[in-house]
Amino acid sequence: MPSSNFVGGGRARLEIFEAQTYREARRGSTPDRITMAHQAAAKARQIAPVVSGAYRDGVDVEVDGDKVFLVDNDPDAFYKEFGTVDTPAHAILTDAARTLARYNDRGAFRRNTGL
Repeated sequence: MPSSNFVGGGRARLEIFEAQTYREARRGSTPDRITMAHQAAAKARQIAPVVSGAYRDGVDVEVDGDKVFLVDNDPDAFYKEFGTVDTPAHAILTDAARTLARYNDRGAFRRNTGL
C-alpha cells in the first residue's frame, strides 16, 4: 500500500516554517522597503509645516540589517507628529507612509497600487 505522504499516493504533505518564511520575506523585500522609505521621506519633507525647518529637515531613513525605519530626528518630532492637548497632530510621517503602503492586522504592509 503506497504511503499517503507522497505525490504518487495522490497526496502531498507540505510543512511551512512560518518564522523562516517571514525572515526570508523580510530579507528579500529589504531593497524595496528602503526605496519606499526614501519615497515616503521625500513626501514627508514636502508636506511638513516649516517654522524653523527642524521637523522637515529631521526626516530620514535608517536601516539596521533587514529593518527599515522612517524617522524624524527633531527632538520635538513626537509632539509635532502626534500632537498634544494644545497642538494638533501634523502626522507627516504617517501620512507619507500611508500614500505608499497600508498595514494589515498582523503588521504586514502591502504596497498601494491604486487598485
